Amino acid sequence: MNVCQRLPQELIVSKMVVIRAHWIRRWCTLLASIVVLYTIDSGLAQRCGQVQTLKQGLIFGGATSAPGMWPWHVAIFHRESVRSTSYKCGGTIINKDTVLTAHHCVVENQRPIAANRLIVRAGVFDLDVRGPTLQEARVFDIISPEGASALYFTDDIAILRMQNQFIYDDYVQPVCIRSMDQDISQLVGTFGTVVGWGWTELDATSAALREAHIPVVSAEDCLRSNRDLFSQVLTTKVYCGGSRNGTSSCNGDSGGGMFFKMNGFWYLRGVTSFSAVDQKNSGICDSSSYVGYTDVAKYLDWLRKNDVRFEDPMRSSDDLSSGWTGNTTLIRLTVDPKMKAYLQQYKGDILLRVQLNGKSINSLFH
Repeated sequence: MNVCQRLPQELIVSKMVVIRAHWIRRWCTLLASIVVLYTIDSGLAQRCGQVQTLKQGLIFGGATSAPGMWPWHVAIFHRESVRSTSYKCGGTIINKDTVLTAHHCVVENQRPIAANRLIVRAGVFDLDVRGPTLQEARVFDIISPEGASALYFTDDIAILRMQNQFIYDDYVQPVCIRSMDQDISQLVGTFGTVVGWGWTELDATSAALREAHIPVVSAEDCLRSNRDLFSQVLTTKVYCGGSRNGTSSCNGDSGGGMFFKMNGFWYLRGVTSFSAVDQKNSGICDSSSYVGYTDVAKYLDWLRKNDVRFEDPMRSSDDLSSGWTGNTTLIRLTVDPKMKAYLQQYKGDILLRVQLNGKSINSLFH
């Protein structure tokens, strides 16, 4: 018996349209092929915050990472001329066509940079090597909060819309974002991981991606450490992190994320924003100072307002945009041109939901 003969009486398709099984059976005579896309517990095609390469350090005093260890971290370049680009900042993949970075990374001489001058490179480990894992995308739109200021690091966050979509693989993946605002005070003393190609203890930027484990500190400790600086820039939308031991985010790490692993998924919480300047090395960060991170949790409504899709595996099942729960197997049906024209009225792939009732997927094809 084939899959068409095993169909239940009703099938759920995209847009929550219910189609009777006898219609599907008629369509089966027109099918060219049936391809199983995936079988996962949640029914989602792509889980965020998952390292695919399964491998066991601007990061000042950090350690060199490994290729594929941070597949959502990207390098942002400014195009200086037709043939010349320069690395500026990091960023984080939120979905296939969206990157989150710092507002001051998309500003030049206190003026917004043209979107077509930004190039985003994903799947990168060494900035000097254009390897086979590299994916490059141009930016067509930059969105910053209305009150964003690169001079005062106010609302230091920006959305980059890509001209072309990333293709998810072992080296390019999206990160997760919590769908509710967790009070940052609950994370004080907790270590997050920051990654980047920024300034190192060798007084140079790093070609290889580095990572460091940084604790969140309280606003009170942050203010006491440098009241002149943090009293001007520390707001409810910013939190501090650092050990003040030489391990820190620094120049070139801006726009990258601070990530926390929860329930087996990596979440973005902070965007690297600012730090004190080293008095002995003008223009370079003070690695013994705390660093300010834009708190992504304070911008959830702003992200939603700008139609930024993000995933939170910890949210309740009734929040899932697909409305599907339980063990679900999705099957794509390829049809002939006449049937395709008919199905296009549903504005998307037609997905048949089949209850397995404890049986294996292979049983559908016997």
